[in-house]
Amino acid sequence: MQNLAIFLIRLQTFELRIITKAELKSPIKQDGNKPAYSLAHETHYYDSFTYRSEIRVLKDMALIDLLSLNDISLKREFEQLKKLKERFKLIWTNFHQHYSEVRAEYPSNFIFSIQLDYLFIVNNLQSDYEDIYIGDEFVESLHDTLKIRDKFLSELVSEIDEILHPRETFEEWMAKQKSQQQTENVTLEQPTKIPYNPDAGRPKFNHQYIDDFLQLIRTYFSEEHFVQLDALIKADEQPASQLIFNGNSNKLADAFKQLYEANLIVGCNKAELEKWILKHFLYSNGDKVNEYSEGWLSAIISSDTKVCKSPILEVRMKDKVPFLIPTVRNKKNSKY
Repeated sequence: MQNLAIFLIRLQTFELRIITKAELKSPIKQDGNKPAYSLAHETHYYDSFTYRSEIRVLKDMALIDLLSLNDISLKREFEQLKKLKERFKLIWTNFHQHYSEVRAEYPSNFIFSIQLDYLFIVNNLQSDYEDIYIGDEFVESLHDTLKIRDKFLSELVSEIDEILHPRETFEEWMAKQKSQQQTENVTLEQPTKIPYNPDAGRPKFNHQYIDDFLQLIRTYFSEEHFVQLDALIKADEQPASQLIFNGNSNKLADAFKQLYEANLIVGCNKAELEKWILKHFLYSNGDKVNEYSEGWLSAIISSDTKVCKSPILEVRMKDKVPFLIPTVRNKKNSKY
């Protein structure tokens, strides 16, 4: 189980680097000799392009270890992996509570405020933390490395879940029913297993509000992707590829959350809505296109905390009738 251990330690260890403000990519260069935290080496940004591949390979090797276990041992490891997933959900919730897309500098106790040091291993954390600069560059890098870790942990959990609880396709279910009908020994009391239905849990939008919603988010998509978004929401036509939302990542998640909580999205629970967003959307708040992650979405949609400081819209009620109200955009003065 050495590969699994290496993977789990890597997921839970953050290697902080101490640089000077002058070395940051941020345009803010005042007091250039002041020390600053950096995690840019664990993200897609700047000179690091191997970190994601490293985590992916470690995940694949961990899976090989797990496949060698018997069912009882595999279930035990699966439960431990789910506990780690819960800790990632907690760090995402804490992160969102202290994150702002319009903030250039963060309080010196930011790492402690989000409990990063409590939930995970943080190497090179300085005791004189009040003298260390924490800017948006560090926070964005933390966001990205958490997202990479969360993504591959979720993949591993899903792969093990599929091994332990294989889904029965509709075709397999139909063949079994036909076989049972031809068997005289089958009794009426025998329970019938419900087949896997890929359409179950699919979000269904209130048709009365679809056009208003689409117009509010239209400017966040290219014309090509907006046409596909329209077809996805109105007719469940699957897009040719994932649709790119051009804006801060939590804006789109917040918009869907508001519709869900106003019962303008039905037919699914919040976890299923999160998986739907994960499947169909990417986001870009600069030159780079990024993926959402399961834990990140859960911290926004399933949490009661309001995490979007500049939402696209607000759902307001008047005489028990909902209205979609556009909000004023807040633009972040940042390289991202």
